[in-house]
Amino acid sequence: MTRLVCARCTAPALLSARYPHTWYNTAGAPVEGIKETVLCGTCDTDDPAAERLLALLAEDGPPQPTRLAGLVADWLTTVRHRTPDSAALAAEESRWRTGDL
Repeated sequence: MTRLVCARCTAPALLSARYPHTWYNTAGAPVEGIKETVLCGTCDTDDPAAERLLALLAEDGPPQPTRLAGLVADWLTTVRHRTPDSAALAAEESRWRTGDL
């Protein structure tokens, strides 16, 4: 099995969630797809949406399934509606076009 890593820092990811996602192309037509969000114990430590979930995963022993499911649902309610930072995306595209990425 391949170990999941965070795309932001390459540390091992704590969990990954995949869910339906729709966006609209330049013609205004909906495009259906799947979005994946990764929870990282390094990158997400300052994210208020991940705080309680990270605390639960840091506890000794396996978490209670119902508590884990509730906190994952709370986390996804917030993160699934986030959009990319357009300035960071433009900078990354620029680096990609110049061969620096």
